[in-house]
Amino acid sequence: MDRQGSDRHVVLDALRGVAVAPAMVNHVKVQFVTDVHLLVPLTRLSTPAFVILFGAMLELDYLGRVRRGRPAGVAAGRMASRMATCGLLSGALLAAAVIGGHLSPRGAAAAAAGLDWGRFNEILLIYAALFALVLGLWRPVLRHGAPLILGLAAAGWAARAALAPVLADPGYGASFLLGVGTGYGPALLPGLTFLGAGMACGEVLTGRRGPALPLAILLAAGAVALWELGDGPAEAARRFLAHRWTNHPGYCAVGIISTAGIAAAAAFLAALFGLALAGPAGRGRLALGLPGRWARLRAGWQGAAARGALRGLRRGPAGSPPAPAG
Repeated sequence: MDRQGSDRHVVLDALRGVAVAPAMVNHVKVQFVTDVHLLVPLTRLSTPAFVILFGAMLELDYLGRVRRGRPAGVAAGRMASRMATCGLLSGALLAAAVIGGHLSPRGAAAAAAGLDWGRFNEILLIYAALFALVLGLWRPVLRHGAPLILGLAAAGWAARAALAPVLADPGYGASFLLGVGTGYGPALLPGLTFLGAGMACGEVLTGRRGPALPLAILLAAGAVALWELGDGPAEAARRFLAHRWTNHPGYCAVGIISTAGIAAAAAFLAALFGLALAGPAGRGRLALGLPGRWARLRAGWQGAAARGALRGLRRGPAGSPPAPAG
């Protein structure tokens, strides 16, 4: 991603780190300890957070910058480069699986096309496909932004509902694209829900829209989550662990709510430390600062720390007389 600006993406980068950490630990763990799944609930939340943050970064680093005057060809070229990188990394993982004897060459070729299971390459393939979709709809996406992506997600959910009763054995490819049957999750078209939610948040951060759309998405997710809790928290939690592979709406709902909660905590910490949440200096920059007691508290402990450090420098090493002032 483009890194112009000082503290533009401090909080968003921190959120990506929070999302990737449990996923990395779990993927490493299963190579050595296959019967311990304590981190699975956390890793179920990682992928939604990845795609939501991906949507926010699309708006902040590409679409928003074009609207502020960056040449569209430059932004599209950078996106094409990122798409190619994701595709190459996906291919590298599949090649390693073939060399290690975990996949046949034919299986790797099918996995590269999204027609069969791979070896941890699926999320990279999803990223490449999302880049390709945005590039293919470049002008409409640039003009309409998050509402268009959410409309495509709604069309994906409708296609899934219509085809699920018809396709007795949909196969992995239909599952990867539409979420029909049991396969990879999030599927490409229903997964646009996460992308659209992230883009909607990015548009708030760049000042393109108000918060109405992200709030509506969050309320809809809350309604689905409450519906899921109808059979009790334990049953809802058990189903959530399996919902990713069936692309159930409950998986999207919990993913959106959890990411929103983590983002709210990160925004609070950003405000406490006086960081900018996102946006280049000047236009569209959302600088967060907590008023009143929190601002005074922050100033107080920062001042105390500075005074303590100054006294330590003046005192010199332990046992030595204080250094003269001035």
